[in-house]
Amino acid sequence: MPPLEIARLALLIVHFLGLAAMLGPFLLQIRSREALRLRLMLTGAIVQVVTGNALIASRRLQGLEVDEIKMIVKLGIALVALGALIAAIVLQRRRGADTGSVRPLFRAAGGLGLADVIIAVVWA
Repeated sequence: MPPLEIARLALLIVHFLGLAAMLGPFLLQIRSREALRLRLMLTGAIVQVVTGNALIASRRLQGLEVDEIKMIVKLGIALVALGALIAAIVLQRRRGADTGSVRPLFRAAGGLGLADVIIAVVWA
């Protein structure tokens, strides 16, 4: 197996781990009344953006097809989700453990993460 293909598959594994790190805590906390724990979700979102871009680069380097419009849409959604998580963490630090303004940002980030998965699977 060529080294670029090994690198691409390793990136894909890390990309899936980032997905789990983002959506796992979201699904576990969606109905919780306790203070939200957002750090793991933030780490997952960052991993998703970085590895997603690296996966695109690795496909290009191998001469494989890349659906540019799909990737732009997915990257845009991922960046908005990342921004929502950053804003939620900033609000949590400024206003206390859990305020009404943090939960909508948390839900937006998780919902956008799920939307990104749906787009990845459904958009052919």
